[in-house]
Amino acid sequence: TMSGFLDQKYIQSAINHLLVQLFPLHFKTKSEKNQLSTLGIKYPTLRDHPLHSAQIWLEGRRADDGAEGLWRIHDCLYDFSEFVDVHPGGKDWLKLTKGIDITEAFEAHHLSPSPEKMLSRYFVSKAKQARNKPFTFEEDGFYKTLKKEIYKELSTVPKHPIQRSKYITDALFVTYIFSAVLAVHLKSFSVGALAGIALSMTAIAAHNFFHQKDNFRMYYFDFTFMQSRDWRISHALSHHLYPNTVNDLEIAMGEPFLQYLPTEKNFVFRYLSWVYSPIVYAFFFLSSLLRTLMQIGTPGTEFTWPILLPFTVPLLMMLVTKESLVFCSGMFLWIIIIGSVHFGIVGLNAGHHHPDVFHDGDTARPKHEMDWGIFQLDAVMDRKEITGSHFLVLVNFGDHALHHLFPTLDHGLLEYLYPVFLKICKQFGTEWRLSSQLETTKGQYRQLAKVEPNPKPPKPLNKKSNKV
Repeated sequence: TMSGFLDQKYIQSAINHLLVQLFPLHFKTKSEKNQLSTLGIKYPTLRDHPLHSAQIWLEGRRADDGAEGLWRIHDCLYDFSEFVDVHPGGKDWLKLTKGIDITEAFEAHHLSPSPEKMLSRYFVSKAKQARNKPFTFEEDGFYKTLKKEIYKELSTVPKHPIQRSKYITDALFVTYIFSAVLAVHLKSFSVGALAGIALSMTAIAAHNFFHQKDNFRMYYFDFTFMQSRDWRISHALSHHLYPNTVNDLEIAMGEPFLQYLPTEKNFVFRYLSWVYSPIVYAFFFLSSLLRTLMQIGTPGTEFTWPILLPFTVPLLMMLVTKESLVFCSGMFLWIIIIGSVHFGIVGLNAGHHHPDVFHDGDTARPKHEMDWGIFQLDAVMDRKEITGSHFLVLVNFGDHALHHLFPTLDHGLLEYLYPVFLKICKQFGTEWRLSSQLETTKGQYRQLAKVEPNPKPPKPLNKKSNKV
């Protein structure tokens, strides 16, 4: 009947109004979304896909980057097809990035000048489409200058901290396995909680290794149900290269429940998120498993054996303790949830989310100051309690600014690079922010509540010569 039809229209209109109020970002028009990035980045294709997976993010990049099915670096297209299997860092880095703009990844992942000299062998043509990123890498700019100085400094720093990073990570992994089995043997959920924290610390330390060339320690990360292969995309290729922007997949993954960009938000997401955020953290690991299972069998998604690694732990629990499948599964679930909460607390309070840190939507620097390295410093602050301790740096995402600038370097080397880093910062008049853990934690909650963008751009550079 007509009245029934009108009722349905009214109900649908009411539902749509409610959804717009709850999720305003997801119901903006295309032109409104394109205005969200004050850096001028086109709103990413598929950014609002409900799955927020690494593979979907790559699909969106392929649609936006103008790489024409090849690999784009700056304004040139290259065909690395014959180089994939012999790439020193492992073939996945190139397999995953075919069809996208890898400018920032190429610059940040290669300190030696040798890879740049090899590019001419694989050159195909100039790109037809302008780059969808504002960041520059001028030879006399901040990042290129710093990279040259760091490359020279690396020949003088000790190498034993690299081995120490391996020992620490291995010890954390063994601690996780031992405490997980012991928790079942003692039927102690307190020991299980310690196992969960050991798992989280293992994963954070293992993140040091999935940034590097292929190695077995990067697979420690997969014991959380999060996959190192996917995190090479969502973390290394997305968050690390474009932190706090519309292109940062880790920002998108938290939405709509955790909204860090300074856009329109309702009361629930501004303030109640302070209360329910630990619940969101508790499902970080399990949601990764669910996302993986939902993608199995879909086109372009490969089944990789590390998916099975987490399940070896409850199996070991049963074999060693002879306890039932039900009890071992329950304890394992408890360990996973505790580990997930710890991982979320450490990760989201590591220094990116603070009102004084740049988030897309805030007033951006002028174009002539859009050096990629300077942008990295605008989007992060370090914690003074963490800096200086190899162990704390490794298990707390420490030395965050230097790690963002040089992600493939082992965390153990970063403390030796501060003199050069601070010298170049002073030379260019840019700042390295050092804060307390308490301040970064408080700042994270303030950023969730923030709706008004910063009206002033980050601190301007000085006018002095930038020659070394």
